[in-house]
Amino acid sequence: MAEVVGTVDWAEVATRLAPAREYWVATSAPDGAPHSSPVWGVVLDDDLYFFTERNTVKARNLGANPRVVIHLPSASDVSIVHGSVLDLGRPTANPDVLAEFVAKYAAPGDQEFLPLDDVAMDSVLYRVQPARAMLWDLAAYDSSQRRWSDVG
Repeated sequence: MAEVVGTVDWAEVATRLAPAREYWVATSAPDGAPHSSPVWGVVLDDDLYFFTERNTVKARNLGANPRVVIHLPSASDVSIVHGSVLDLGRPTANPDVLAEFVAKYAAPGDQEFLPLDDVAMDSVLYRVQPARAMLWDLAAYDSSQRRWSDVG
């Protein structure tokens, strides 16, 4: 079994998260049932943000229990973040964050899925409040495992 070989600061975790196009978000239903779904997200000033519509399972779950696990899609270049989310309300109330989404998701066809008319979409923006993170690269699994924690 490989050991964790070191620590990493949050800025490096955020740097690894920033370029990803998709993120997987895991939540828990009030009865404890797990739920996982993909989202789009951005990193701004080392904070990770994502949005969804309020009527989704993940939004309902996060309304009851804000704890979350977020990870990148890759099983080879792994970044996993445990924490909770802060409900920031409508995405348009956060123009700097919304501008990051517009810049990042600029491929043809992306704009129709962005919360630019968040009233019509009934969208909500979340900021991730990380508690701990794990990183590793499968090609160097034994030597690449690192962790971050907000607990000193």
